[in-house]
Amino acid sequence: MQQAFPFRSVPETLPVSAKSFKKGTTNYSIKHLFNESTLSKCLSSNRRIMITSIIIFGIVLLFTYPRYLELMFDHSLGVNYAYFFDKVSDPLSAVRTDQETHGGKIDFRFTVPLLARLLGVTADSDGRSVVIIYLIQSALLVPFLFMVMKILLRGLSPVTVLLLTMGSSTIYLAKAFFWDYDFWFDAYAYFFLALGMYLKNRAGIFLSLTLACWTDERAVIALASVYLFHLLLESDFELNSFRQLGNKKDWLQKTSSIVLLVGISYLIIRILLSTLFNLHTPTGAGSGVELALVPYQFKHRLSGVFLTFEGFWILYLFAVGLLVKKGNTFLSLLILSIMVGHILVAYAVFDITRSLTYAFPLMIISAFIISKQEVRNTKYLYLATTAICVLLPTQYVIFYPRQIPWTILSFEELKPVIKLLLL
Repeated sequence: MQQAFPFRSVPETLPVSAKSFKKGTTNYSIKHLFNESTLSKCLSSNRRIMITSIIIFGIVLLFTYPRYLELMFDHSLGVNYAYFFDKVSDPLSAVRTDQETHGGKIDFRFTVPLLARLLGVTADSDGRSVVIIYLIQSALLVPFLFMVMKILLRGLSPVTVLLLTMGSSTIYLAKAFFWDYDFWFDAYAYFFLALGMYLKNRAGIFLSLTLACWTDERAVIALASVYLFHLLLESDFELNSFRQLGNKKDWLQKTSSIVLLVGISYLIIRILLSTLFNLHTPTGAGSGVELALVPYQFKHRLSGVFLTFEGFWILYLFAVGLLVKKGNTFLSLLILSIMVGHILVAYAVFDITRSLTYAFPLMIISAFIISKQEVRNTKYLYLATTAICVLLPTQYVIFYPRQIPWTILSFEELKPVIKLLLL
């Protein structure tokens, strides 16, 4: 008698256990759970992606210690950060301070000072007005996470995207939205760079990337990664020769060309401002910006390379390896060259992690490259990436390694917050 339910015709509506029994292995069951996990429902619509972004925002806040109170009750802000308030009051004047300090290098960083000017922040303002700038910076983490997930969803499964987003929320890339209270404003630059990758509108891309460049010069270096990202999207990630960088008849109509236009316009305007207003960024001996620092930094702070992206280095190295194996030497060398450029820039200054994090578009590119290849069991690759980021103690290197305590383990620092809330 014929069996009522022969194994070869198990209907697709049977439970996972029956389908895995059909295959004769437990691996199929694991794979099915990974691909069809209910976690993927978190990213099934824009509304759910936004809710997920807000939840991850809360997790980052919980495990990071934002020092808003220190700014609010610092009565010496106008003196300690006079360079910033001078830039707010007179953006086109050169900042006069020690060239080795952060303040000595902000002559061409207009985006946040102009925002502060619009908000009425001055040296005479109390700390609460300055905190507004940081509250905006922190709030930008929500749309930043939303954009990162939307970008990754163009080529990756929802569960993979969720894993990688959770991993990125535990490194400096996401934590910068809360950690910074020294008027660095890296998070603003990261946000605008991500916006330049997310948008498809040419005017929007130009505006967002321009704002990033005038936030910090390291965003100008990152334009190479953003340009490559758009170029690869246009060519379905098939970039095999130098000719493909600009041999198309309609090249000027492509979004990638806008990225180059941003870089060209930035350099032209920068030269004009330097000539007309004597603005400059100090470089060379004694400035804290010089290639002579690189050997010393490599010798004493090589860990900064790893601590910047932690587990995401697995994705990057795996993607480069796949390209080499596939025979795409051109793209592998291009990605390696851009990363080497970022590393050299990061080690030519003291704030290593801050600088190298501007290479985060390369990590997104790496994830897309892996997804385009027929590689089995990549789920373990993504799990390892996220696990390393989550489990590794959060550190970053700015001249020396720093450890930011987790908020839930910092009761002594939370006391003044609790007292303020209870008053």
